[in-house]
Amino acid sequence: MAYTRVIPRDLFNEANLLKCYGQLYLGLEHLGMEGCLQHDCQAFQIEQSEADGSLTVANVTLTVRGQICSLSRPLNSRREYPLYLQNGDDVIEVFANHGQLSDEMLDFLLPDDCS
Repeated sequence: MAYTRVIPRDLFNEANLLKCYGQLYLGLEHLGMEGCLQHDCQAFQIEQSEADGSLTVANVTLTVRGQICSLSRPLNSRREYPLYLQNGDDVIEVFANHGQLSDEMLDFLLPDDCS
């Protein structure tokens, strides 16, 4: 969904969303799983959920064990890395303190590799 961007709110929200995706890539790279995060090489397509206002990058996908997982950032969060993964009914907080992958995220990713 396209949404009307407002400065400065959306500058901060979108910048933080991209920071979270970059940090996720670094965490996956550390695990040797950076291939799980795929991008179509186009401009980042930031979309807002009509249901809750959260933001996602629609053309960057995380695939774990053959399943595409949904990533989102709540609107106007003041946390440093407020990224969440949804897989079915399960919602996982991607990061713990200071941008390290959370234990729950690590449990989700490991020991199986991505495909």
